[in-house]
Amino acid sequence: MIPSKCHIRIIAACLSAVFSSSFTNHVIIHVTRKFITHQIHASTNSELTDWVIEDLEDDNQSITSADPIKAGEGDTLPANGLAIGKVKIFGASNSPEYEYDDNDTTINERNDGSYNIDDGFYPIYLLLGRNGWGTGVHPTTRLCLEWLCDAIQPGDVLLDYGCGSGILSIASLHMGASRCVGVDVEAEALVTAERNLALNGWDADGRFQGRHTREVLPYDVCPPRGVDVCVANILVGQLVRPSMVAAIVTNLQEGGLLCLSGIRPAQVDALKGAYGGSIEWLDDQYAELSADETSNSIESYGFDCGRWARLIGRKRVGDGDSSFIEQMSDLAVS
Repeated sequence: MIPSKCHIRIIAACLSAVFSSSFTNHVIIHVTRKFITHQIHASTNSELTDWVIEDLEDDNQSITSADPIKAGEGDTLPANGLAIGKVKIFGASNSPEYEYDDNDTTINERNDGSYNIDDGFYPIYLLLGRNGWGTGVHPTTRLCLEWLCDAIQPGDVLLDYGCGSGILSIASLHMGASRCVGVDVEAEALVTAERNLALNGWDADGRFQGRHTREVLPYDVCPPRGVDVCVANILVGQLVRPSMVAAIVTNLQEGGLLCLSGIRPAQVDALKGAYGGSIEWLDDQYAELSADETSNSIESYGFDCGRWARLIGRKRVGDGDSSFIEQMSDLAVS
């Protein structure tokens, strides 16, 4: 017998009480630049559970660092920022929150706040981080950013599945989202995302919550209705897994928007099939982009990563998603 939504929500609430713990900590973000070590202090409300972040780093080694043009997993950004949609992306040390060491004489330039909304873009500052993928130089990230800058409405709740650096959540908050939930299988990515959110001023009032994929339960991300928008920029091998399909569909409200990328054009039909009849695909918002059309892509990767696609859909109203509940058991053991 398949349990009702009410039963699932009760089970989800009980499991959340066991596996999730909210705590307030004072994060000291260690950022390094040639010859210099800096610290950014940011008070943040963390939703990461202890087992997720245990033993990730110690006092002598941080998983994040800062640079004026390097970000993510070593991507190279233009010195004057990478403009995509309504945002412009910079390396972390360009942030007004970045703290220079006043005693170090090797620094000749300080951020004077010139990179801000005055030029028509919302700035996004990103740290270098292990497993902190996503800076805008890959075609899929650019496709998602361009769509989010137009799709997010004031008050929306976003599920950022495969959040990586947190760049899509930061952009969505700039666009008026009330809250973002970032999900990733990599603990280091979740830590990097939280620090990037703090660096961009979105660390207060629970505006961003990070969860490991094993903590995603049906109807639990934004009960009782579900999130308004879900974006998942993940390779197709994960996007078509029944467990991930179930995790996304059960946590997206009826009428909610779904943005999928990380896929090649030839994989679109298979991806549509994996989501069955629960999603109405909006073909007028489908898009493709090649590396040679994406600023700083080839420069960052050293090769042409080819052509990628973005698929947009809307969850059907009244279709129901009880058939996905059994698939969540796969997520628990995968």
